[in-house]
Amino acid sequence: MDSDSNSDTDTDSEKDDENERKKQPVPFSHKFSKADPLALRLLERLLAFDPRDRASTKDELSDPYFSGLSNSEREPSTQPISKLEFDFERKKLTNDDVRELIYRERLEEYKHGGDQLSFMYPRLASIFIEHILFKQ
Repeated sequence: MDSDSNSDTDTDSEKDDENERKKQPVPFSHKFSKADPLALRLLERLLAFDPRDRASTKDELSDPYFSGLSNSEREPSTQPISKLEFDFERKKLTNDDVRELIYRERLEEYKHGGDQLSFMYPRLASIFIEHILFKQ
């Protein structure tokens, strides 16, 4: 029984030691004393270690730091996107369809001076791999 009580005490003291060793974060305002306080407040929210403490995109965009930048004419609608917008993802594509889509996408990028490989439809990359590599 003595060994059990000792192990409980050891565990408690280990936890106490661990808690004492944890450093408290230094507020950004101490590190960056000349920075805009609103910017520091936003930065702390963006870089919060615990994801539950981080600001949502909506909260970030409405943060006082960004006051005066909002322009409803150039911002996307807050209405949800219709499921019909994603009908193209349910369509069965043939190898020729995929070939044509990739060609069109690359042509658009070329016309606009793009040099890097990127896809307007990210899923197209995985479809390309499936069609070209696995369905020969």
